[in-house]
Amino acid sequence: MELYDPFDPAPLHERELDAGADEYIYNAVDEFPLKKPLEIMVYLPPSEISEDVQLAVKKAIKNHFAYKKTLNEIDLKRLLKRGRRNLFIALFFLFLCLLLIRLLSTFEESLLNTLVSEGLLIIGWVAMWEPVHIFLYGWWPIVHRRRIYDKIIDMNVYVRTGSPVGPRGIRYRFSPGE
Repeated sequence: MELYDPFDPAPLHERELDAGADEYIYNAVDEFPLKKPLEIMVYLPPSEISEDVQLAVKKAIKNHFAYKKTLNEIDLKRLLKRGRRNLFIALFFLFLCLLLIRLLSTFEESLLNTLVSEGLLIIGWVAMWEPVHIFLYGWWPIVHRRRIYDKIIDMNVYVRTGSPVGPRGIRYRFSPGE
């Protein structure tokens, strides 16, 4: 029961994982290259293992990370939508700034005219920063999370008795060099 969120009232196989278990699984998978084959091994006391418990644990882990993947995809869609909206606003603002600069260029050359023109140019391009950041860099972490969730969903989940220490558990441990 330590694997599950104690506040989630859903049936066992649909329950959300405990935040610590979620974080542990996610971080453990993130430590390895995405192409490295991994599996999840859950150790339980012999008194708690049954066919139903094994199926429930496997299904719960897969359901939990499938749900997290769905939330992640919603985040990506929202980010890209915000990026498109911000790009439209920034382009319009940049257009207005360039239009004002063009208008100011019809007046007599002065220090104030140059100061305002240069300020408008800088402000117009600064307005472009957010959408440019979203489309160049902002979406990569979300896509990386989605790939990790995909990997976890596709991983084999095994439920065994005993503990991960000892010769039996060593064959299921990986080191970054392997």
